[in-house]
Amino acid sequence: MQNATLTGPLMYLWRPAPVVTIGRHQNPWKECVLSQMESDGVALVRRRSGGGAVFQDPGCSVFTFMAPSEQFSIDTNFDIVLGALRRLGVEVERQGRNDLTHKEKKMSGSAFKHAPDRKVSLHHGTVLVQTDMTALQRYLTPDKRKLQAKGIASVGARVMNLREAFPDIDHHVLCKALVEEFQQVTGAQEVPIEEVTEASDFAQSEAFLAHRAEVQDKEWRLGRTPEFSHQLETRIDGVGVFDVRLQVVNGKVEECIIFSDALYPDVIDQVMKVLAGVDYGRHGIKAALESLQPSFPQEGPRVCLDSFKDWVVANLED
Repeated sequence: MQNATLTGPLMYLWRPAPVVTIGRHQNPWKECVLSQMESDGVALVRRRSGGGAVFQDPGCSVFTFMAPSEQFSIDTNFDIVLGALRRLGVEVERQGRNDLTHKEKKMSGSAFKHAPDRKVSLHHGTVLVQTDMTALQRYLTPDKRKLQAKGIASVGARVMNLREAFPDIDHHVLCKALVEEFQQVTGAQEVPIEEVTEASDFAQSEAFLAHRAEVQDKEWRLGRTPEFSHQLETRIDGVGVFDVRLQVVNGKVEECIIFSDALYPDVIDQVMKVLAGVDYGRHGIKAALESLQPSFPQEGPRVCLDSFKDWVVANLED
C-alpha cells in the first residue's frame, strides 16, 4: 500500500499464527489480557487501520483488498466475500458497520484504511472458519458498553465458526471460492496467482523489511497511557468507543490522546493534532474541531468527526 503502484484491484488471502490485532488507536492495556497472551505465546500487533481488537489463529482466514482509490468500493469487496460464501452454500448478511453474520451470529469483521497521498485504499477482514473461540474470552476484554448496547451476555455469545454449520469448509476451500469470485467480479481470470513466502522478493525488499520492523516495535504496539488531568469516555452508536485524555495546563490543552475503535483513524489523528494548544473549554475545542470539517467531506469520516465534536463539546466543563 505504501510503495507499490497499483493499476487495478488486488486481493491477498492469508491466515496468521495466534495473534491479537488491535486498531490503530486502541489501548492494549484495556482491550487485552497481556499477561495471559505472553504466557501462551500469543503475539500483539497494532494495525495501521481502525476498528476493534481481534483474535486470530490458523482457524481464521483473512482477506485483504487493495485498489486505486477511484476504483475502490467497499460494497464490491463485500459482494466478493458474500459471493464466495454463497458458492459454498453459506448464506450471510452484512450487518452494522463492518460485520458479516450467519443466522444473527458474526463470522466476519472488517477494517479499512485510505491513503489519500498515494490514492490507494485498503479493506481487510476476517472469516472465522475454525478459530479457537475460548481464546476470545482468555485474551480479549471488550468494552462493556458494546456488549450492553447489543444485549449480549458475553464476548463468545455473538460469534461463530463456519465449520459449526458447514463442516466441509476449510481455509483452502474458502480461498478457492474467493479467488473464483474475485476473478469473476474483476474480470481477472487470466491473471496468475502469486504465492508470497518469506523468500519472495516482495518479503525481502528493503521497504517491506523496514515496515515490518516498524510495526513490530514495542512502543508502536503498546503505546503509552500517561496520566492526564481530564478524561472523558463514551460509546457513540454506529461510530465507536472514545476514551479521551486531555492534559490541560494554564487553561490550554497541552496534549490530547484518544483511544478509539472508530473505523477512521485519520480523523482521530487530526483531532489529536488540532486540539493540542487550543484553549480548554467548549468554545475553543468546538472551533478547533469545526476547522477540520473541510478535510473530511466523505460521509463516514464526516459523521465520525461531527459525532465526536457534538459529544465532547456537550460534556466539557468550562
